[in-house]
Amino acid sequence: MTEELLKLEKELSFDHLSHEDLHDIGESILRRVKEEKQGSVGIRAVVNGLRIYQYVMDGREEDRWLSRKEKTVETFGHSGYYLWAMYQEKKKYDRYVEDEEYAICGGSFPILIGGMRVGVFCVSGLSHGQDHQLIVDAFREFQGKQKAEHAD
Repeated sequence: MTEELLKLEKELSFDHLSHEDLHDIGESILRRVKEEKQGSVGIRAVVNGLRIYQYVMDGREEDRWLSRKEKTVETFGHSGYYLWAMYQEKKKYDRYVEDEEYAICGGSFPILIGGMRVGVFCVSGLSHGQDHQLIVDAFREFQGKQKAEHAD
């Protein structure tokens, strides 16, 4: 599983990505969650330390989980789901599982442009597998749109 997750990170790298693009990706996730009535989520996109997009769940002023997930990718450079899989398979990162500063679980993903990590995209509020899949689906959808635009 861990090898597939590493390949997924490389696959979901972008050639270019603007702040507006990240906003659109965030909005597409929010729309999907509302349409499918999955629950309520928090969403955050950060590039080079600058918070580009954030939606905080109704009834909250901030989301500690988004901050924990963001710090996890910033510190370790990989998706939270990859780190969780490494913990499950090899007991790596076990000292961070109960740490209040990190979230060794799905729902955080590196933003890669040209293979370089420039930021973090996070979703929180559903199961950690669903949080992860929302990001993956939105990134894939956006990559498809980018390819279609360049094909024209």
